[in-house]
Amino acid sequence: MSTPIKYIDVESRPVKWLVDGLKNGHIIVDNSFQRRYVWVTKDRVALIETILLGYPVPEVYLWQNATDPETGDTVFSIVDGQQRLGSVLSFINDEFKLTALGLDNKDADYAGKLFSELSPDQKSLIWKYPFSIRFIEESLSKENIVKLFLRLNRTNTTLNPQELRNAEFSGQFINLAEEISKHVFWEDFKIFNSSDIRRMLDIQFISTLLIFIRSGIEEETTQSAINRIYDLYNENYPEAAGDKDIFFNILNVLTEIIQDQEHTTEIVKKKTHFYTLFIYAYYLMTIDKTCDLEVVSSQLNEWYGYYIKNADFGNAYHTKLLEEYKTLSQEGVQKKVNRQRRFEIIKEYIGL
Repeated sequence: MSTPIKYIDVESRPVKWLVDGLKNGHIIVDNSFQRRYVWVTKDRVALIETILLGYPVPEVYLWQNATDPETGDTVFSIVDGQQRLGSVLSFINDEFKLTALGLDNKDADYAGKLFSELSPDQKSLIWKYPFSIRFIEESLSKENIVKLFLRLNRTNTTLNPQELRNAEFSGQFINLAEEISKHVFWEDFKIFNSSDIRRMLDIQFISTLLIFIRSGIEEETTQSAINRIYDLYNENYPEAAGDKDIFFNILNVLTEIIQDQEHTTEIVKKKTHFYTLFIYAYYLMTIDKTCDLEVVSSQLNEWYGYYIKNADFGNAYHTKLLEEYKTLSQEGVQKKVNRQRRFEIIKEYIGL
């Protein structure tokens, strides 16, 4: 079997060609590789300065999708280089300035300027700057394209494990995790910050919660465990609708427990504590006896108030439980025995 390199040609193209392609739809972002924009402003500024100074930037990989037989126009998918091309287009569209934060030459005459404010010579430098493009032939299969993308990025620290999984898996499990990530609950309680969302860490964390629903607390929450579950439920996930309903019901219970409670609202922003409360909310849904969620909410707020303030309960037994919970929340937090014990401590404290 031929190696992928036999299907790749290396050519140079100016920024003008790339920007025109992005604008007219002849160069497209393939969301099966990277779904979310990763770079922050300082990264984009650094790239534009690199171009202005005439230094090389990493090559871009474009995969030929198809050629229109009538017009001769060819559509290319960006396999690798989305951040670079998106940054150049955004700058040319005057969407960000060359702020000092991302510049090496902070006193340069281009510092603080939009593209439209650059000199004619500087604009020309950008338009003419040659990108090295690796054009991948249409005949190379999508499977091999994914392998190529993963090979390119597994040794590249710019992509984390979840971003790599996004390229490797496109099935029902990851799609459900992404659907759940759009629930208003996360924004209402500010569980994820903008960096989490940009780097798909919300999808990763939600995946660990789905793993609990699917396999219980005894299942590991490591990167390899997430990969295994993604692979297992990529093609066939018949329980998806049921798991989604269970997940949303848990979020409803958590909403009643968390809202208007100062200490619980603060503590749930920590993923370790949220995971514990998620399991506890699931437990409340499954026990036979009814419980007053207002009472549970008040008790949990009191518990986390002592935790946050590092205060003494005035009750030797509860103080001992709290100290154990603190240790389990700070050391080996992903170990299943620690996750199990944190849940048991909360259950014991509440008394249900």
